[in-house]
Amino acid sequence: MTITDVVGGRRVEVVRGVAGLDREVWNAVVRAAGGSVFHSWEWLAAFEEAPPGVFEPAHQLAYDGDRLIGVCPAYLVHHCPRLDRIAETAGIEFGGPVLLAHSLAAFVGGPIVVPDHPEAEDVLMSGLADTATALGAWAWGAVNLPAGRLVGRLIGAGYATAQVNTTYLLDTGHASVEDYWSTFRSKHRRELQRERRVLTQRGIRIAESTPDVDTHVRLVHGVVTDHGASLDVLPEDFLRALHRHLAPYDRSLTATDLSGDAIAVFAAYEFGAQRSLWLAGLDVDRLDSFGPYRPMLVTAVESAVTAGIPRVNLGRGNPAPKRRVGAVAAPLYLALASDDRARTALLHAALRELERDGTAHEDVGNGCC
Repeated sequence: MTITDVVGGRRVEVVRGVAGLDREVWNAVVRAAGGSVFHSWEWLAAFEEAPPGVFEPAHQLAYDGDRLIGVCPAYLVHHCPRLDRIAETAGIEFGGPVLLAHSLAAFVGGPIVVPDHPEAEDVLMSGLADTATALGAWAWGAVNLPAGRLVGRLIGAGYATAQVNTTYLLDTGHASVEDYWSTFRSKHRRELQRERRVLTQRGIRIAESTPDVDTHVRLVHGVVTDHGASLDVLPEDFLRALHRHLAPYDRSLTATDLSGDAIAVFAAYEFGAQRSLWLAGLDVDRLDSFGPYRPMLVTAVESAVTAGIPRVNLGRGNPAPKRRVGAVAAPLYLALASDDRARTALLHAALRELERDGTAHEDVGNGCC
């Protein structure tokens, strides 16, 4: 553990991995800040055990005295298939490693702070810049930042920014499942009920259950390869590590056939006040389309309503069916900076190109695709 700076009267420390940190203290801050599973100690532990690329942890921790008031998971990225795709789309070649907070694999990144210390957000971003200089990063920044105050401040501070993803959020503050169904237009309600009847007639059953890890990997990889994407974005070791570390938060949905075999899965995790549907999987050898998709979305929402979970993140991609069940689009941004003027100009031009292209939003294999 290295003390890097005192910023605004707050101490900022950098840790080179979560293994030596108290998971309960870390997770308590994430929960207090309203964070999701993607900032949890367990997510980061799985990422560091079997990273989908070459990453060096450089997490920022902000303290007020001895009290941890904010965290900003970050990695010095030497190789990441998703970041490579963004660079290719934007027409830029990074001249060295990028310090990123924290990962394109997660639905959300950047700093997260307790409610009574909002200033810690800026403290952590200042610490990130200092750490980038100390580690010799070519550039630094944050990815999958929700639209809001922080993105605005980073733009004002000269960061290059671009929308790189869209996730779909649904507030589930309904008194009952019946109350949720009453929000549908009658036409859409009939369509969804008909889809459920068709599945029942085919002997397909949807339930909140978790398939064994081999089945989980096979189904998820089935969707990735069916979309023509590389398995490098979701390597098997990474999926297995997440399956193990996130078991306490697992709220997955599985569709089974008459014989009880799993034919589709939504890998979902519940942490704090949010349930997140992270990955979709499908037996593409047995199903030529994702017929259970919308019924599984609705079942996920119904389950959250019943459990009293106030928000569901339905993941990235496939906007039409997600809007149909009540979700609202939430843009996610990449913000990058450099301490070199020419490099900074290059980043601004590249991220403008990225937004014009728009294909960076199509994050196949990383979200409930």
